[in-house]
Amino acid sequence: MTAVNIQHLETLNDAVAKVTGVRVRETVPDTFLARADEVINVDVTVEELRNRLRQGKVYKPEKVEQALTHVFRKGSLSTLRELALRAVADEVGERAASYRAREGLEPALIPERVMVCMSSNALAPRVIRIGARIAGRLGAKWYAVYVETPQERPGRIASGDSDALQQNIRLAESLGATVVRVKAEKPAEGLIAFAQREGITHVIFGQSARSRWELLWRGSPIDRFLGSVRDAAVQVVPLDG
Repeated sequence: MTAVNIQHLETLNDAVAKVTGVRVRETVPDTFLARADEVINVDVTVEELRNRLRQGKVYKPEKVEQALTHVFRKGSLSTLRELALRAVADEVGERAASYRAREGLEPALIPERVMVCMSSNALAPRVIRIGARIAGRLGAKWYAVYVETPQERPGRIASGDSDALQQNIRLAESLGATVVRVKAEKPAEGLIAFAQREGITHVIFGQSARSRWELLWRGSPIDRFLGSVRDAAVQVVPLDG
C-alpha cells in the first residue's frame, strides 16, 4: 500500500508544470496505477489543505509562505484536485471496460488504435505524454512511431538528435507504447503506410513553428497525411513555447 501525489504521474508532467509553474522531476509511469489492485482517491478541500500547510503539517515553517504562493495557490490546488479525480475516473473506466470485454458484455465493434508520431526532437516528450493519456482514456493500444529517413540513419544522425531519440523511446516504452521504427524517404510516407496497415484511428502529431516560406517550399507532412488517411482523428500538439 502506498500513496502518490497526482503531480508525479508522468503523463501529467506538462500539465502540472503549466498550472503550478514547477517542473516535477521525480515521476512514475502511469502503468504504476494500472498495476495496482485498487486505486483510491484521497482528497480534502483546498482550504483544508492550505490550513494544514500553515499548521506545519506539510512542510517546515520556513517553506510555508513560498508554498502558499506557488504550488499551494488556490487555483493550482483546484486544478490538481481535478486532475486527480480525472485520473482515478479514467482508471476505473478502463477497468470496467476490460471487465465488460472479458465477459462479452460490450464487444468493441471497431477497436481504437492510437499512433504518436515520435521524432528525435528534444521537445517530443510532450507529444508522447499526451498520446499516452489519450490512449488511456480510450482503452486503446498505442504505438510510438519513428520514421528513420536517410538523413537520420545510424552513422548519419547528429549525436544530439540520437540522444534525444533514445530518451523519447525510453519514455514511450515506460508509458506502455509499442515503439515502432519504420524506414522511408520522407516522414509522411512512413507514417501513412503504418497508419493504413494497422488501422490507426487516432494520430497525435507534434509541430514546431515554421515560416510560411518553408511550408510552401517543403510542404507539410501533416497535410500529406490528412490527404491520404481520412478515417483517423488527428491532433496537433504545438512544440514551441
